[in-house]
Amino acid sequence: MSKWVRIGAMAIAAAALVVLVYAVLTPEPQEDDPNHGGMWGNPMTYSSTNVGLIAASIAAIVIAVMALLLWKEYEPLPPSMAPPRPEERREPVGSREEPAEAALEHQEPEAISTDELAERDYLVLRLLTGDERTMFKAIMDSGGEALQKDLILRTKMSNAKVSRLLDKLTQKGVVSKERHGATNRIKIRRGD
Repeated sequence: MSKWVRIGAMAIAAAALVVLVYAVLTPEPQEDDPNHGGMWGNPMTYSSTNVGLIAASIAAIVIAVMALLLWKEYEPLPPSMAPPRPEERREPVGSREEPAEAALEHQEPEAISTDELAERDYLVLRLLTGDERTMFKAIMDSGGEALQKDLILRTKMSNAKVSRLLDKLTQKGVVSKERHGATNRIKIRRGD
């Protein structure tokens, strides 16, 4: 998080806290019911302005605290995952009429270069969202395969959440799971 975003969020939270304290500490006496005398004296109530200030300041505090806790800076992809520049792109393998996917299907898995694999992984990464992207990136950072227990440690997610995410990625066909002792070995699928 940049320094200015952090300072701005703290300033908004502090200002909203001051407004909240003011709105809570300035109730008005209730004058419309004459039967409320006696032991309670003059009961105090909040005007609609005070209620609005309280609600707005609570919302501002919640938003500022969430921005402080959840704001993440953009992390650029490592060079090995970046797509090739237009001048570096090659013609697809096969005839010109043949689509690139069909040309790659005709290749043996060993014949696919690491640049093409990195480009595929990058495209898959762009199509995934949220936690699925985090999980796929963790597998990529492990060299394309990892043990499930290592992914739990790497992503700092619960065992159940990692299991659910890996099941989703398996259903989407981007990773494969196989038993490996008491855990699973997860591999990025490279086109079968």
